[in-house]
Amino acid sequence: MIAVKDINEIRPLAEEDYAETMCSVVEPALAEVRKEGYMTFAGGRKLHYEYYLCPEAKGSIVISHGFTESAEKFREMDYYFLQAGYNVFALDHRGHGFSSREVDDPRVAHVDHFSDYVGDFNAYVENIVRAHSGDLPLYLFSHSMGGAVAALYIQQYPDVFQKAILSSPMISPKTAGFPHWVTRAMAIGFKAIGKSKALVFTEKGFNPDKTYENSNDTSEARFQYYYDKRKATPEYQTDGASYNWVNESLKIIPIMLNPANCARVKAKVLLFQPAVDDVVEMPPQEEFVSKIEGAKLVRIPASKHEIYLSVNEGMTPYLQAIFAFLAE
Repeated sequence: MIAVKDINEIRPLAEEDYAETMCSVVEPALAEVRKEGYMTFAGGRKLHYEYYLCPEAKGSIVISHGFTESAEKFREMDYYFLQAGYNVFALDHRGHGFSSREVDDPRVAHVDHFSDYVGDFNAYVENIVRAHSGDLPLYLFSHSMGGAVAALYIQQYPDVFQKAILSSPMISPKTAGFPHWVTRAMAIGFKAIGKSKALVFTEKGFNPDKTYENSNDTSEARFQYYYDKRKATPEYQTDGASYNWVNESLKIIPIMLNPANCARVKAKVLLFQPAVDDVVEMPPQEEFVSKIEGAKLVRIPASKHEIYLSVNEGMTPYLQAIFAFLAE
C-alpha cells in the first residue's frame, strides 16, 4: 500500500539512483494496487486502461497522455498522485500502447477524426472512472496531444471535471519548420492519393539508438528509464504520425481557440509551459489561457516539452504547483 503524505512532504525521486528506486520501490508499490482492463469501441477494437484506488481518496485524477506515449510513461506521476491521496485513472489512447490500432504499420499513430480520442476518453470517464469514483471530484491531468484531447473535452463536456491541468498542451503543433497551411495542404494531398494512413515522409519510426541529448527531457535518468521500456516493448514503439493524423491535429486548432468554446469551460484550468519546447507552439497556449476565465499559466525552469521528465530543479516546482492547484 502506498502511504498518503502531506502534499508538502512529497518530493521527486532522486536522480542518482532513479532507476533503482523505480524498479525496487515505485513499480512494485504500483503493481500491488493496479487494476487493468479493456473497453470495446467501434469495430470491436479495444482500449486498454488502468487505475489505482487510494483508500479514503479525496478525488480522482484522470490522465490523458501525449502523442506516441502510453499510460506506462506516467508511472512516476501515478506514484505522486497516490501519495497525495488521489485515485488515478489512465488509458492508452487508440493507436497507442496496448490499445487497438487502426493501421497495419506499427510505427504509425493514426486517427480518422481527432474527436474519436475525445469520444473514447468520455466513454472511459463515464463507464470506468465514475464507477470507481462515486461522488468524488474529478480532475484531469494531460500532456501534449493529450492536452488537446483535454482542451476539447472540457469545452464539450464542461460539467465533468472540476479542475484541468494541461502540461505542454498541443494547442498548436510545430510542423518541422513548414507553415501550417503548407503542412495541411501536403497532408490533404497525400490523403487524396490514398495515403491517409501512411507514415509521414519526414518520420522514420522508432529509433532504438535515440539518445537523451535528442530527447524532449532534461533528466537523463528519467529519459533512459522509460526508453529502455520502449525498446523492450513493441507496443510502445509507435513513433510517427499518419498524414490524416497531421491533418486532424491542425483542424482542431481553431476549435480549441474559438472564444465561444472557451467560454463554455467551467473547470479551473492550470497550463504549464516548459523553458524550451521544440514540439508545440507556446503563443497559442497563452491565447487559450487568456480566453478561459480564471485560467493560470505557469512556466517551469530547467524543463523541455516533457516537463514530467525534468531534472529535479524542474520537477520540484512542477509538483508543488500541481498539488497547490488541486488543493485550492
